[in-house]
Amino acid sequence: MATFGPASDSPEVIGKLLDAGVDIVRFNLSHGDHDSHRATLEHVRRAAEERDKQVPVVFDLMGPRYRLGKLADGQRELAPRERITLGEADGCDLPVDTPGLIDYLLPGERILIDNGLVELVVESREDETLRTRVVHGGPVSTRKGINLPDSALPFNISEKDRADIAFAVEVGADFIGASYVGSPQHLERLRGVIEASGGKSLPLIAKLERAAAVESLEGIVKSADAVMVARGDLGVEVPLDQVPVLQKKIIDAGRRTGTPVIVATQMLESMMQQPRPTRAEVSDVANAVFDGADALMLSGETAAGQFPVEVVETMARVIREAEGYRRSDSSRTFGPTELTNRAGGKSEDLADRIPDAVSSAAAHAVVSLQVRRIVAFSQGGFTARLMARYRPAVPILAFTTDPMVARRSQLLWGVQPLV
Repeated sequence: MATFGPASDSPEVIGKLLDAGVDIVRFNLSHGDHDSHRATLEHVRRAAEERDKQVPVVFDLMGPRYRLGKLADGQRELAPRERITLGEADGCDLPVDTPGLIDYLLPGERILIDNGLVELVVESREDETLRTRVVHGGPVSTRKGINLPDSALPFNISEKDRADIAFAVEVGADFIGASYVGSPQHLERLRGVIEASGGKSLPLIAKLERAAAVESLEGIVKSADAVMVARGDLGVEVPLDQVPVLQKKIIDAGRRTGTPVIVATQMLESMMQQPRPTRAEVSDVANAVFDGADALMLSGETAAGQFPVEVVETMARVIREAEGYRRSDSSRTFGPTELTNRAGGKSEDLADRIPDAVSSAAAHAVVSLQVRRIVAFSQGGFTARLMARYRPAVPILAFTTDPMVARRSQLLWGVQPLV
């Protein structure tokens, strides 16, 4: 899954990216405008049609993101233990760009700026101003991002997000990426806006990037059509040492419910400036495959990096090598009972267990029968999704008469959709 941007929006580069191994295209609606996204989408659709390839597009909403306002001199240096005022009032040391944000911050809560490089703690409130103390100092500048991991924040759907949802529905997006969700209720609110815009069946990808989302993990995974391990903001909101374990927990939760899981952020970050990745990045990509992720996502590497085609070729090679190892290990295939036990829940009713059992049997049979493919006739995508849950040792061919179902099935692990 690759994010398209200035480095990858020309017809020539788009064709090369699809040839290099891009299966899914992401549009980050935090950047660019509708006209530029529309033009790029037309190039993607044309390139996919020329290659007879099903390429779904994800429109990723900006969501309720918090930033600093405009600093007087553009930037300033904060020193440890320095007292700083923060708020909307004139004369504050650090202005905030979101009206009413400080109303939700309480004494003792942390304010993390610029991906957590600078940390403040709230000491007191005076009218529309917060008095804070600098814990970890450093430079801050206009529009730097703010994370508030300790605060109970509202989930507001901005006018921009509403306009972007309407645009995504209009141009035929295959998925909507929901940023900064913290509960299943947030997803339901977004579904209401999508339905009002005419996109009743448009699937939602819940991006897990807040501490609150971790606390509501099971509910979100069950409510979403897919989830994303958004390791950038997640690594700011929770201790960094917890992120690898959370990645495994989220992927396991997706396996239990048949919900596709995307792993994202800084997978091959060094290739934004250089043509070869670090050894640690290669291991990170391979381990996400070993964990059982359905898709791996590139962000700035393909949107703004110097080597967009090379980074896709590199990731594709690493994925193929890692999958080759996993497929030689049949112990990675679970049956319905094992998946239920891992969930710690009760067994499902018989009506649900029959297709589960058939899918599990097919996944196990490919090993003893040494077949090369599993064919799933899947008009709506459910059979392909259920089959992918068991991670069989061979690819799954999903036959459908619906091009949209084919595109959306591309997100599923090991599935090759055919119309």
